Amino acid sequence: MLHASAQWGEQPALIALAGESQSVLSFAALADLVGRLAAGLRRAGVERGEPVLLMGENSADWVVVFLALGTLGALAVPCDHLATPKQIQRILDDSRCGRAFVAGASMETLRAAAQDRRLTVFTLDAADDTHAAPSWRSLLGDTAEELPPLDPAVPAVLVYTSGTTGAPKSFTLSHANIGANVQALYREHLAGPGDRLLLPLPLHHVYPIVVGLLVPLASGAAVVFPAGVAGPEIARALREAEVTGIIGVPRLYAALTAGIAAQIAGRGRLAVLLFRALLGLSVGLLRRRGWRIGPVLFRPLLARIGPKLRFLVSGGAALGEDLVWQLEGLGWKVRNGYGLAETASTFTGNLPGRERIGSEGRPFQGGELRIAESGAQGVGEIQLRGPNVFSGYRNNAEANREAFTEDGWFRTGDLGRLDAEGFLVFKGRAKELIVLGGGKNVQPEDVEGVYGASPFVREIAVLEVEGALHGLVLPNHEAVLASGTPRIEDALRVALQSAAAHLPSHERLAGYALIREPLPRTRLGKFRRFLLPELYERARAGAAAARASEPSPEDDALLARPLAGAVWRLLNARYSRQRLSLDASLSLDLGIDSLEWITLGLELERRLGVRLSETETAEAFTVRDLIALVEAAAQRPTAAVDEGEAPAVRLTVEQRRWTREGNLGHRLVRAVLFALNALVMRAFFALRAVGGDRLPSSGPLIIVANHVSDLDPLAVSAALPLRHRWRSHWGGDVARLFSGPLRRLFCRSVSIFPVDERSPGTTLALAAETLAQGGTLIWFPEAWRSPDGRLQRFFPGIGSLIESTGATAVPAYISGSYQAMPRWARVPRRHPISVTFGAPLTAETLAAGSGDTAAWRITHALEQAVAALAPREDGDVR
Repeated sequence: MLHASAQWGEQPALIALAGESQSVLSFAALADLVGRLAAGLRRAGVERGEPVLLMGENSADWVVVFLALGTLGALAVPCDHLATPKQIQRILDDSRCGRAFVAGASMETLRAAAQDRRLTVFTLDAADDTHAAPSWRSLLGDTAEELPPLDPAVPAVLVYTSGTTGAPKSFTLSHANIGANVQALYREHLAGPGDRLLLPLPLHHVYPIVVGLLVPLASGAAVVFPAGVAGPEIARALREAEVTGIIGVPRLYAALTAGIAAQIAGRGRLAVLLFRALLGLSVGLLRRRGWRIGPVLFRPLLARIGPKLRFLVSGGAALGEDLVWQLEGLGWKVRNGYGLAETASTFTGNLPGRERIGSEGRPFQGGELRIAESGAQGVGEIQLRGPNVFSGYRNNAEANREAFTEDGWFRTGDLGRLDAEGFLVFKGRAKELIVLGGGKNVQPEDVEGVYGASPFVREIAVLEVEGALHGLVLPNHEAVLASGTPRIEDALRVALQSAAAHLPSHERLAGYALIREPLPRTRLGKFRRFLLPELYERARAGAAAARASEPSPEDDALLARPLAGAVWRLLNARYSRQRLSLDASLSLDLGIDSLEWITLGLELERRLGVRLSETETAEAFTVRDLIALVEAAAQRPTAAVDEGEAPAVRLTVEQRRWTREGNLGHRLVRAVLFALNALVMRAFFALRAVGGDRLPSSGPLIIVANHVSDLDPLAVSAALPLRHRWRSHWGGDVARLFSGPLRRLFCRSVSIFPVDERSPGTTLALAAETLAQGGTLIWFPEAWRSPDGRLQRFFPGIGSLIESTGATAVPAYISGSYQAMPRWARVPRRHPISVTFGAPLTAETLAAGSGDTAAWRITHALEQAVAALAPREDGDVR
């Protein structure tokens, strides 16, 4: 391959970005360095078959040493530069390496692992006395030497599996194994001269080595190493290096599409609707007609991401069909396939002229694939045979007996089926298949895809616990807050239960635990599932919360400041059951919801003399953020308040307008809408109202009802006696109901005032203003529409409101609206709806309930009163 690449001469072979600079190594220079180093290694006594450790981040130096070892016939042992000393020690013990080429940043880790082992070490960096090791360049000969030819069966790379299901195993790949794949992909024209392929994946894995490095070099294409793997570094490499293709994994492409969606969302709802319509048109024409209009429709967008980017190669894990269509619809060609490290990375592929979206392609020339023990739908174990299949695991006879059939086929442990034309459809890993207590089988990746579609879920992994399916969930904190509520647990509960409605019963979560840190994965993005049970137990026990750690000198200096220390002591006293740290999440770790912000704000003002606005508190994510806000607020003049006085919320003239009766036009619209609503609710939904005569004729009154559907406000309005219907007021989500002039006109006409979860004080002030005028307020204390029709826990805002206003409360139960239109439905269906009103309850009566505060006692009593009104057919409403 190196001799053949000489034809590309001074064309770029390796391009590396670092800082603001860009270094280029040509094919001629690469071949010269590799040849001279191979000669130098030979003179230094490196023998054929000798294992040599190679450890460092992606770089031209790494590539030169790797290719030189291969040219000489030595056995390269690539190692993750982020490996721990214990992991490195295990590799050194197993491989018996006597030499190592290591990047300076990993030198101390290697020495901690090597201990007293005799190991000759060279640095992959330029010569530097700080590493006390010579550079690899010190081995360079003056010229390349003619080396004896290699037997293709000679091992080229020693590989350690990633250990997704347990302890890693080791095996070798021969020059013949690797060459079979390189030659196949070269013949399939995956890349060609002039292409520049971005490689953000670590080179110690087989997929990046074979598909990301060797195939481009054999094809005359350049390999581009970005300065890092963060979004801005990838974006810079795409533009500055004029990248034409990416060698990536599904998580990278999912992040790419998520980033595009976020950019579009930032331009407003109209932009989102237009983008979705254009993408739908592009995908539809591509699926039905084969017309590729994405490059034209999205030309400006594609130009900003990567002006010359044409194709995306995906490996390492299965690439979902929906994601493939989305990427193709945007205008890029997607090349995905199936393979394992044991098959020199790839075995099948969707390549030019032989592709089918939704499949993993067909085997390359020389490879054979069969499905063993297939069931009724043709799904069985994928078994492989061909020149790129490894010969077996090292020193592990038991693993080899399990890995190969008696007639010599490699048992992958994966499930799939073949369609009529021989395309492989991947169905998951048999080793990861979850068998539940009732004997039902669950493929975890399928379930994770459904639950993970929620914007509130950053990551989710499912596992079996006591015969049922449970989940580990990493919340998307920013998405929850952007939705208008800081209550992460409730947002996730609703999102997960909503997703469960589309799954069979055995694939629904029986429980879940929240975590703060990303789930354990391999460097190619696969879950290390054998670690999940212990992580789940720790999360359920509360150990996944932020742990108190030894503060840094900078943290000590911060807490030594008077106000910072006072906030720290206040929080420690108030949340003594939580283990506090400066980076603890105020909502996830300390459980501060919208109502708690009001009382916490009162205490900060009373004890420290600082007042925080609701806008500020909504932007505080961590304890560190809160300290910064308090210190900034202390610089502002603050009016004195009496001890025990709640921070006053002064409503503006515009805010008060929402609690007043509108003009004649508003009243006419209101009358028409009320009449139409009553007609539709009775004619289409056979609305039945029970107990309306129990409502007091006057005075401030709050109707407290359960919430299961968007139809609930319409049902309650139509069920109210006319005198209460006309003076009824509602709180409506500011994001859902107040985003446009027509919606605002509707809200003004039917007396809906804006509710923002991030401004609880303003919400309660608007509600109190409505009641002070003798209005009837309809309140849904659950805040969320129930995802399963059952009554959810009430939040204490209703208790605070009744405590402060002394208003009378009437419990109400809505039945049938969930069946007519659950939260995921867009169009209602005909189903009877009933609204049952209970007996009026005074504030004094409600305050006799259970709870630590009057607000909580009132809330709990109302929750029980509403639950008691549920009809028998609703069953267990909890």
